[in-house]
Amino acid sequence: MSDTGGTMGENGENGENGENGENGENGENGENGDGTAGGTVPGPDGQGGAPSGASRNDPWARYRFPGSPDSGEETPAQRDRRYRELPRTVLPSQDPGIRQGLAFDPALKHFTTAFRVAEPTFDDPAAAAPWHAARRAALDTVLAGVVEGGYRDALVLRGSALLAGWFGAAAREPGDLDFVVVPADWRIEEERTDRMLAGIASAAARVGARLPEGPSIHAAEARSEFIWTYERVPGRRMVLPWSAPGVPGGSVQLDFVFGEQLPDPPRPARVALSGAPGLPGTELLAASPELSLAWKLVWLGTDLHPEGKDLYDAVLLAERFPLRYELLQQVFWLLEETPGGSTLTLTLEDLEEAVGAYGWHHFAEEYPQLAQPEQRHFGERLLAAVRPVFGR
Repeated sequence: MSDTGGTMGENGENGENGENGENGENGENGENGDGTAGGTVPGPDGQGGAPSGASRNDPWARYRFPGSPDSGEETPAQRDRRYRELPRTVLPSQDPGIRQGLAFDPALKHFTTAFRVAEPTFDDPAAAAPWHAARRAALDTVLAGVVEGGYRDALVLRGSALLAGWFGAAAREPGDLDFVVVPADWRIEEERTDRMLAGIASAAARVGARLPEGPSIHAAEARSEFIWTYERVPGRRMVLPWSAPGVPGGSVQLDFVFGEQLPDPPRPARVALSGAPGLPGTELLAASPELSLAWKLVWLGTDLHPEGKDLYDAVLLAERFPLRYELLQQVFWLLEETPGGSTLTLTLEDLEEAVGAYGWHHFAEEYPQLAQPEQRHFGERLLAAVRPVFGR
C-alpha cells in the first residue's frame, strides 16, 4: 500500500493458530438454549448492547457488544470457553466411513483453537461423489430456506457457491454459504439477527421435509458463533447439520457479515448447485464477479493471515472478468476504513510482496487436486492477470 509519504510498514508476521488437526470431540454446548425450530440458535452468549470506539490495531474493538470477544460484559466462563474449547460450530460428521479433520480459520482467531471442520476424506473413495452431491443438495435446500424464511432481500450471496456456477469443475467444491447482511446499518447485536438465523434454520428444515429424497436439515441441532471475517467486520456463523439416505451426514456452514458496504450493487442470480429433485434453484441477491475479485485482491494484499483458497479463487476471477481500478480502490478504502479519495492505495507491489505469504499448505491439504503444480505458479498467474488493472 502506498500514499504520498511512501510505503506503509508491514502488517506483521503471518502466524497461524495451528496445523490441521485430527477429528476430535466437540466441547460442551453450554446452557444456551435448545435450538428448536422457531426458537434461537445456540451460540454466542449475551446479545444486545452498543459498541465502543475503534482501534486500527484491535480489529474487534469497534464491535464490543455483550458476548463479543473481550467485551466488558463477557463473563469469565465465556472467556474461558474461548480459551479452552473448540468453537461450537465445529460439528464434524460422526457417521462411519467419513473423516473430517480441523482446518485453521482466521475468522475464529478469538478462540485459542481457531478451527473449522475441514473438507472430508472417505474410507471408500467411491463414496466421495454421492456425498458431495448430497451436500450440494443440502446447500440448495438451505438457500431455498433463505427465501422461504423471508430473507431474500436481506442477504447478498458471495463466495464458493457463486464461483461454482461461474467456473464449474475448475472451482472449489462449494461447502459453505457466505452472505453480506443488508442494509449495512443492520447491527449484529440487534434482536432481528437471532430471529433471522432461527428463521432460516427452521425454513430450511421445512423445505427439506417436503423433498421426497431429502436431504433433511436438522434445525434443532444448529449452532452458532461470532466470527470476524478477514479481521475486519463482525459476523455470525451458523452450522446446520444435514442427513440424506445412503451417505454419511454432514453440515452446512453459513457465514453472515454485518456492516460491510457494497460499492457495486448486488444483482439477482439463480443459484442451482445440485440439480436434485425438487430443487430447481433459488433466485437470490448476489455479488458481481467484479466485486468478488476486488474483495479477493484486497484480502490477499492486506490480511495478516491470507488464505490459499483466496489466491486460487482470485486467479479464476482475474483471468476471466475485468476489474476497474476505481472499484478496487473503493473496496480497499471501505475495508481499511480509509476516507474516500484518500491517497492511500492498494498497489501491484503489495500483491507481488504478498504472493509467497498465503496459507497454501492448508489449501493443498483440502483441495490436493486443485493445488497443483505449486503456489508460485498461481501467484505468477494472478500477477499476470491483474497487471492491466494497475496500468502495467
